Amino acid sequence: MNSSAVLHTDISEDLCKKDIIKGSLYSAIQHSYAVACWSKPESKSWEILIDPQPTLVAANTTPYLHTLPSGFLIAPFKSNSSKFFIQNKIHIQLGETVNTTAQVGYKGILEEVFQTGHSLKDASVSLADLLSSSTVQPASYDCDYIAGVEAAKEVILTSELQKVVLARSKEQQVSLAHLETVVLNLREQYPLAYISIFYHPETGLWISATPELLLCTDSDGTFKTVALAGTQKYNPEIPIRDVSWTHKEIEEQALVCRYIINCFKTIRLREYIEEGPRTIQSGNLLHLKTTYTANTTEVNMQELGTTMLQLLHPTSAVCGMPKKPATDFIEQYEQFDRKLFSGYSGPVNMSNSTSLYVTLRCAQIHSNSITLYAGAGITAESVPQKEFEETNLKMDVIGKAFSNL
Repeated sequence: MNSSAVLHTDISEDLCKKDIIKGSLYSAIQHSYAVACWSKPESKSWEILIDPQPTLVAANTTPYLHTLPSGFLIAPFKSNSSKFFIQNKIHIQLGETVNTTAQVGYKGILEEVFQTGHSLKDASVSLADLLSSSTVQPASYDCDYIAGVEAAKEVILTSELQKVVLARSKEQQVSLAHLETVVLNLREQYPLAYISIFYHPETGLWISATPELLLCTDSDGTFKTVALAGTQKYNPEIPIRDVSWTHKEIEEQALVCRYIINCFKTIRLREYIEEGPRTIQSGNLLHLKTTYTANTTEVNMQELGTTMLQLLHPTSAVCGMPKKPATDFIEQYEQFDRKLFSGYSGPVNMSNSTSLYVTLRCAQIHSNSITLYAGAGITAESVPQKEFEETNLKMDVIGKAFSNL
């Protein structure tokens, strides 16, 4: 990439992380640029991309990951909907030092971002001034969700449907006065999660603290995906190694594993490593996780990332199994638009690696409220009230991050 500036600055001598994050978000949204800010699991570093002229990826197609330029990809739940791409035109890396790169012609915008960070450092200016209010969706009531779970169980018992992920949404009034603090607090509270906040003029502003990797490929040719399912509340008095799972939760996670293995069989991929399932903690929640890895060079599948993306999304962890009847049930019984919830997003071809994560534990941010989203995997053994409570626990990840300020 041709660059006009590569600056190295000790973060303590200039702006702190939250000032740069706030300045980046404010400057980008103010000018209708696209911006993405993220921090990978087990990392305290952040990366920011800003694209003054963001692009769309055509609907009804899976993006060819290996041919995309360096950038950040955003996709909704519905596979036939448009995807959004934030190209790497301005790149800010926040670690012990601040490293910045701007393509030719964009150095002025990079400088404006830092000027905005300085001007907002001690100001009470809020991003709420730049965002629109929530577009009212049909109200989602507790009884509607529980009735949906009952309906799902009936269909599962009388058809080929084995599992369906039924989701719900709710509005929460919030203040955006310290949004950048919310973002940084999520990093501290959920060290194993992928934390992101991103804005595109077509999607609005979203925030996520997801525990689920969809897929990643690295410069060594390693491909990885995970099966993550089963949820229970974390009890600090019970060591992780002693956590027990119900038959329903074990089977729910096994369905996701079988789904991934069936995808491998479809493309005749036999040489892969399976590790798990094991219990992992994500904040106040526990999940079952199985990891699958393959070497794209050894199996001679250089485009494995793109191929698996086409096969995997939406996975049975966010949709159900089999995919077609699960999708049909969701279309019929969910009374709202999932939008980006249970889609995917993440950096593409950054330092020769791609990491896409399922957009979970997320919310769309409006001027004075957030729309929270969560779902639960429904099987024949589901207890409706417990599934509803599970969605509340998942919504609390982002909901409490705002309310605890």
